[in-house]
Amino acid sequence: MSNRIGIIGHENPALVRETLSHVLRTLSHTFPTSKLVLSETMASFECPPGCDVAPTLTELAGRSDVLVSIGGDGTMLLAARAIARAHSNARLIGVNAGKLGFLSEHPPEEIDALFAELAAGSLVVEERLMLEATLESRSSDPLLVQQDNLDRSRDGKTFPTLTLDALNEVVIDNFGSTRMLTLEVFVNGALLGVIRADGIMVATPTGSTGYAVSAGGPIVEPTTPAMLITPIAPHSLNVRPVIVPEPAEVRLFARKEETEHVLVVADGQEQIVVRTPAEVVVRRAQRPLVLLRRRKRSYFDLLRTKLFWNVDRRDTGQR
Repeated sequence: MSNRIGIIGHENPALVRETLSHVLRTLSHTFPTSKLVLSETMASFECPPGCDVAPTLTELAGRSDVLVSIGGDGTMLLAARAIARAHSNARLIGVNAGKLGFLSEHPPEEIDALFAELAAGSLVVEERLMLEATLESRSSDPLLVQQDNLDRSRDGKTFPTLTLDALNEVVIDNFGSTRMLTLEVFVNGALLGVIRADGIMVATPTGSTGYAVSAGGPIVEPTTPAMLITPIAPHSLNVRPVIVPEPAEVRLFARKEETEHVLVVADGQEQIVVRTPAEVVVRRAQRPLVLLRRRKRSYFDLLRTKLFWNVDRRDTGQR
């Protein structure tokens, strides 16, 4: 039973307003005794009588049994990180009002069926690996939060150490320079290699269709118990992506040789500036993300549809 249903959405009213109205009508009809909790942005568009408004996205996740994301995959990533930061048991459902929709896979025309199946308990429950990254500088400088989409009040503030949560990937990249990084990569304490590259990322199978695949990594079925280590524009053609077991601890050490600072980014949404030499330790989070989805389609159906693997231009006469 979903006693508290939270709703988070994209900030663009033109993108979500109509879908939000449909979601609210359907939820009110299907779950008449449940409490609806909206983010401040969603409540500014429409807020039914009796609904609650959460002042922060983290609090929204903490007050929800089910969190409904209305938007694209970026909104889903934001919701997933809010759940992780709130240490909540909230389950996440995506309604696609964006473009690609690997995570927010349910189109608006499926809203009625989606919430009917939620009420019936017939949605597929998938556990998705979340990453936890601990950041530390070997210098005396604190870490600078350049951007945090979950909590804008942290922007510009400094901390001695930080821990980031990510559903897709954690990236260590150059900051303020076009020079390459020298990165030592360790897996469970064993040296994997010393890599010169623009950067490196540790991705989940869920994130394998995001930045990782653009950098030359493989596509991995999202429930596979693995992590992907993918260099970004390595200096040597011999360097290749590596898949390691999910329980592995990946330690990335950025030397001071080429650059004074690195940028560590979680899901493209939380950006931290760290003075080198810097260390980033990535491991699986204590809790996975619990994702709810319809049985109507498989992950491979999504791949064929989103990546146009079922389309051959030769069949249509296009060049």
